[in-house]
Amino acid sequence: MADDIHLKVITPTKLVVDEQVDEVVAPGQIGEFGILPGHVPFITTLNSGELKYKRGNTETKLIVEGGVADVRDDQVSILTDNAKTAN
Repeated sequence: MADDIHLKVITPTKLVVDEQVDEVVAPGQIGEFGILPGHVPFITTLNSGELKYKRGNTETKLIVEGGVADVRDDQVSILTDNAKTAN
């Protein structure tokens, strides 16, 4: 099992995030879900909302406009129409 997760957040026009992180929390269709290293593979749709990811003591927040999350092999790929830094 890996110690971290490779997170990619991708929009139609750019790669927004491409980082190794400790955990991810995303806005799923039926509520927020969290991903830690070793998570089982799955694919789900996302609601618009806050995507959070953490590396050490630093938490970063993005606003995503829906999309799809693909989780497998300690990698999380978020495909979304738009992603911007949360204020």
